[in-house]
Amino acid sequence: MAGGTITRIALGGSSTLVEENFTGFYDTLAMSAGENNAFKASTTNHGKPDQPPAGKFFIKGWWTDAKDKPIKEAVIGDTIRFHIQTQNIKDGEKVNFTVYEWDNLKWMNDKLELTDKDTGKESTTITIKGGKGYVEWTTGEASRALLNESLEGNELEMFVECTYKDEQLDLPVNTWDYLILYEKEVLITVIVELPHSKETGWGAKGLAGHSAMAIGERYFDYGPNNNPGTYSEKDYDVDFNKDGDKDDDVYLDSPSFMNSPGMPWWGTHIGRRKKINPEQVTLSMVKEHIKLHWRGRYDAVSNSYPDTTQIYGKVHTIEFYIKESEAKKIIAWWEERYKHLKVYSVKPWTGEQCTTAVKTAIQEAFPLDITKPLMNNYIPDTTQTPKGLLEDLKSFISTSKQHTGQHAVITVIKEEATDWTP
Repeated sequence: MAGGTITRIALGGSSTLVEENFTGFYDTLAMSAGENNAFKASTTNHGKPDQPPAGKFFIKGWWTDAKDKPIKEAVIGDTIRFHIQTQNIKDGEKVNFTVYEWDNLKWMNDKLELTDKDTGKESTTITIKGGKGYVEWTTGEASRALLNESLEGNELEMFVECTYKDEQLDLPVNTWDYLILYEKEVLITVIVELPHSKETGWGAKGLAGHSAMAIGERYFDYGPNNNPGTYSEKDYDVDFNKDGDKDDDVYLDSPSFMNSPGMPWWGTHIGRRKKINPEQVTLSMVKEHIKLHWRGRYDAVSNSYPDTTQIYGKVHTIEFYIKESEAKKIIAWWEERYKHLKVYSVKPWTGEQCTTAVKTAIQEAFPLDITKPLMNNYIPDTTQTPKGLLEDLKSFISTSKQHTGQHAVITVIKEEATDWTP
């Protein structure tokens, strides 16, 4: 407040009288009145009050993006700048700086070391010109490592210690202006087709269902290649002929769901139709594929259904958000599996199948941690069927800062077919 007076009177009620000049600065302001509400200020000012200099050399410090737009938050991978405004420092003089993660206690603050992209050495100074200067860098693995080491949860609060001659200050001045830094989030979509309620035998146990997943738009799944043919042991990382090495090209005349070369399942079917590789199939393509009628169109010439999908069970999507670093672990597992597709088998001691592939990929990001017995995001090794996977995923929660603690969203995107019979 500058000038004027405020008089408060409470005699069976309350009133506020403002006389002469009254200046107030508010982030938000809500006012209500009963019988009377009088303002007699001669001037109303809008904006922020001038901030006094932080010290004898430093006026203020603030964060911006690479285009100098002020920011309060950034995600790892962004290019950011820290600016300082100074006084009594000549052009060409250098200010020493160190970036820290704030931890309430000075001695616990963790340092973020920045490397000069030109020299490869640690960057420690800002050159002043016209009373201003800044340092720019692209946040990356160093910031991610600090986030993982700091035990601060999903975010870092960043400030800069600036030093010139005998003055050392932490900037920005106010802790609420420190930069909030966190990881990008990635949407995980798990797709579970349950076996049709009329299925029997191996089909009812899970063979007639399917499990798949997408990390963002990147889609992955696993199934059996039941076609007789010649297969490379080296490509599949399997000793098909049991001769003690994995160097042969082996002809398999009767592969089956009990023991066959693996392959992307829906990914292969969609890829063939669209004339692309399974690795190029996206989540959007898969959702379109699922929507098709399970039998497909009838072709009178061949007296067949060439576009059949055989997706006649109830299909669910399970969606939750995770950190980029967690998503990278899942992607790395799938990329390695697509390089070496190994053996598909409904018997877990013989090979992998659709559900165990999805389960194992997710376990890369969320392994068993005995220090967290009640952790939500864990799938046990005993899970072997689409139904079991769906039940496990019901307890999953998002781990990203933006959606932290939110439960997975489960949606039925296709009901089981009413026109299918065994």
